[in-house]
Amino acid sequence: MTEAEAIDLCRAGNPNGLKVLFDLHHEKVFRLSWRILGTPQDAEDAVQEVYLKVFRTVSQWRGDSAFSTWLYRMTSNHCLDVLRRKKVVSFSSLEKRDGEGMAFDPPDPTDRTGQGGRGLGPEVDRALAALPPAQRACLLMREMEELPYEDIAQALRMQLGTVKSNIHRAKATLKAKLEKSGFTPEDFR
Repeated sequence: MTEAEAIDLCRAGNPNGLKVLFDLHHEKVFRLSWRILGTPQDAEDAVQEVYLKVFRTVSQWRGDSAFSTWLYRMTSNHCLDVLRRKKVVSFSSLEKRDGEGMAFDPPDPTDRTGQGGRGLGPEVDRALAALPPAQRACLLMREMEELPYEDIAQALRMQLGTVKSNIHRAKATLKAKLEKSGFTPEDFR
């Protein structure tokens, strides 16, 4: 079954369509949720809640953007709402990758323990947590999900220039905070 057929089934109230959409997109929704919320348990809860929202609101998707963009918007908005409610933020760490600059170490979607991946440690988590939500969301979607700027702008309903500015500011802020914590510029290469 295609994505379009699954969407039509969901619009008709048939949960079989939701299963197909879940199978197609759940790993990306889980990874984004984990990266924003910080724990696999919170990410699992978010995935369930996001897919329930998808089933209830898929009729509102107009098709003027890719379904995956609409789903990312729904996921990021849900996770940011969860963070606002909790007032507690913890994120996956950055990882040094040879020759690639500063990059995030994405969690393994099959590892539900929260122990997977090598990171730079709690200093990075604190620096990420201190970023304004818009900067954090833009940076996570670009660096961790490797989304194009245009998709991030659509998903977060921001202007393209605002997305680029948020990412630039977030990287500069992270670098400054981490250098204060003892990291050297070589750690970011």
